[in-house]
Amino acid sequence: MQIRIVCPETSAYEGECAFVALPGTDGELGVASGHANEICTLSQGVVRVSDTQMGTVDRRFVVSGGYAEVTADEVVLLADRACDADAVDREKVAARKADFEDKLSNLSEDDARRAYLYNEIAWCELVLAS
Repeated sequence: MQIRIVCPETSAYEGECAFVALPGTDGELGVASGHANEICTLSQGVVRVSDTQMGTVDRRFVVSGGYAEVTADEVVLLADRACDADAVDREKVAARKADFEDKLSNLSEDDARRAYLYNEIAWCELVLAS
């Protein structure tokens, strides 16, 4: 089975897999070859990919939400954001989070940039928690 994880600006991953566990908004969804066709929404969380057999985790990707299209031989994730959880530089992400929090503390309560900073802080926290 094929898996593709696509973001608005990049393709985060594409490859063969035996099993995928997705963080759906209705709960975790497990997908193996031959799965019924389905389209579902993704919540923030970790996508676990098993390359050769169910029960193993060979790759992990953090996603911040989006959609998944499942067919009998392919899983396509259209994610708002995605990154390889095992390739994350945690110190760099923690430093970015601290920088965003510092910027947030210097803005007035009615500044429109607060929403952007809240979103960036939430992404950093999600990545660090994975």
